[in-house]
Amino acid sequence: MLKHLSSRDVAWVLSQLGITFKRHGKEDVFDGLCNGRTRVVIVPRNKRSIPKGTLNSIWRQAGITKEIAETLWGNR
Repeated sequence: MLKHLSSRDVAWVLSQLGITFKRHGKEDVFDGLCNGRTRVVIVPRNKRSIPKGTLNSIWRQAGITKEIAETLWGNR
């Protein structure tokens, strides 16, 4: 189970899906194609540990399930 992922860890998982960094701000914005659809994903910036609910929201924005994210993170 994914717990205590940092902003950098989440960015790595998104890059494995083909969703790349677009711009900085209060949050980092990532953009790319995943499952044939354009996805825009907002990730809190410079967090050492992202809360579980926020992680679920990030995975939903990316169009993947928590299990897919766990598989990618486990295969790193």
